[in-house]
Amino acid sequence: MEKGWIKLYRAIKDNWVWNTGDDFDKRSAWIDILLTVNHKEKKIALGNELITVERGECVTSQVKLADKWGWSRTKVRNFLDMLESDEMIKKQVINNKRTHLKVCNYGK
Repeated sequence: MEKGWIKLYRAIKDNWVWNTGDDFDKRSAWIDILLTVNHKEKKIALGNELITVERGECVTSQVKLADKWGWSRTKVRNFLDMLESDEMIKKQVINNKRTHLKVCNYGK
């Protein structure tokens, strides 16, 4: 069965299997992105700015992802660039401080 889909609840991030303390591999990082993006539109405050983050999007930073995944910032940047070149995500780095990620085809 290589086709179809499964439900994967965000609560998996609270399970001991997810929280082993090991560094992430590329598969884990990709699934973490899928679990992190919004499942519905949401407004968030960033400093004195209120922004709308759409379904399938998140606002984070490469530093936060590096800490979370146990990677260097360079490795995170290269991974995000690779995902973008394969049209899996679109990313926008804002003021070298935050990164806006959008998962392509999130609704599919």
